[in-house]
Amino acid sequence: MKRGYYVLIGGAALFAIGIALTVVWALPIAEQLQKDTTILQEVSLAAGRSASAEFNVADPERTLSVVVSARNSVPMTAVLAGPDGSEVLSKEFSETLAEGTVPAQAGSHRLTVTNNGGTDTSIDIVLGYIPGVGQDNVNTEMFSGVIAGVGTVIAGIMAMIAGVVVVVLDRRKK
Repeated sequence: MKRGYYVLIGGAALFAIGIALTVVWALPIAEQLQKDTTILQEVSLAAGRSASAEFNVADPERTLSVVVSARNSVPMTAVLAGPDGSEVLSKEFSETLAEGTVPAQAGSHRLTVTNNGGTDTSIDIVLGYIPGVGQDNVNTEMFSGVIAGVGTVIAGIMAMIAGVVVVVLDRRKK
């Protein structure tokens, strides 16, 4: 077998190992995200209207993440209320909001997003404990396996490209 084919096989092996590594590390993160968050997608929000999401805070020591993303730039207000109705977080934004807060008490917290503009929009909401995200930091070690897997996939693709080049060059030498 010619050297170009060996490079192609090695590149394909790297690619497969990278995919496996990424899946093995990403699945637990995705499961934790699904279990520990409330996710609402494509919620229609007419001008002057509100939408809400609830999340049960079990551990008030952990950072509660609030992420709201709109389809277009519209002035909005997000208010997170605690179980007793007290205001935990209140922010005005347009298009995207990403905040973290440490709630004072356990219990059901309600996020209400109000469209203050004159244009209808649709929003996506993520409310809860996002893996690896703290009050003022992101734990990148949690994602190291995913990053290594993606790097291995890229190395595999580059090796396969090099293998194709070597195969083509070897055929021209004949």
